Amino acid sequence: MAAAIICGSAFYSCQGNGSNSNAGNEDNKVTMLTGNAENIEISSGNQNSENSNSTVSVQSVPSNVQSGMDGDVYRYGSHTYQVKGDFKTDKITTSDFNEVTFSNIPSDYTEFEKVYKEYLGKHINGTAAMMVMAMEMYGRDKSVGERCIRLINTPNNVSSVMNILKDRYGNYTSDGYSQRYIAAALLDGAVRTNSYTPNEPYTVKCQGSPNGTKQMTMPKYGTVYYMYVIGGGWDTHQRQCEIVMFEDDEATGLYHMNNCPSFYTQCQQIKGEWKGLK
Repeated sequence: MAAAIICGSAFYSCQGNGSNSNAGNEDNKVTMLTGNAENIEISSGNQNSENSNSTVSVQSVPSNVQSGMDGDVYRYGSHTYQVKGDFKTDKITTSDFNEVTFSNIPSDYTEFEKVYKEYLGKHINGTAAMMVMAMEMYGRDKSVGERCIRLINTPNNVSSVMNILKDRYGNYTSDGYSQRYIAAALLDGAVRTNSYTPNEPYTVKCQGSPNGTKQMTMPKYGTVYYMYVIGGGWDTHQRQCEIVMFEDDEATGLYHMNNCPSFYTQCQQIKGEWKGLK
């Protein structure tokens, strides 16, 4: 399986009216960098019945990118993220639906960290969406991906995720256990019959869980928020996860992924060739 270069012209949009949205704040506008980006081709390992590889074209991003809010959109260079709706922190119900959209996977750890700390990590659904991105980044570069996973997960969940993903993204096996495309299976529109090709811009659709919210005391005090990511790669489309806000993180406003085994549970075997994500 060929390794991927993590350089992408990511367009992330999570349209949001959550409590941390900076919509309409003219002071937050940023200036987009201009100039021609370098076109790059990356090869990604794709597991299917023929164990074939495919090539994905992406663009490099200048190292001196500017970032910040532009209305209700977060920009990182030419990359754009936006949250559309968010969960209420005092109550989550199954009638709550919202989404996070983005055009590309983050180009590197620097971008991932900045987007998490300055924008998406301050949203419950944004943190869930970043877990999908981190899984894909692990598939491209295990070292970079592990850093991303450790950044946004609680320590206990890091161990659970890493133990499975190292096999999920291992060598091709005829039983389909190794599934390089599993992160794509969590994106809207991606199903086995279309070779896990998601709609664009990439969208993580979210729904509230009947478990709602609960207080936790171990390993630290905090609040757990239960939600679903709707993924078409499984018979049960509702893939539950737990997002936590620890009391000692309230100053930064950053959420963490606390549990998400249904994100990396074996999905339906792909039909055809996976073309990768940009």
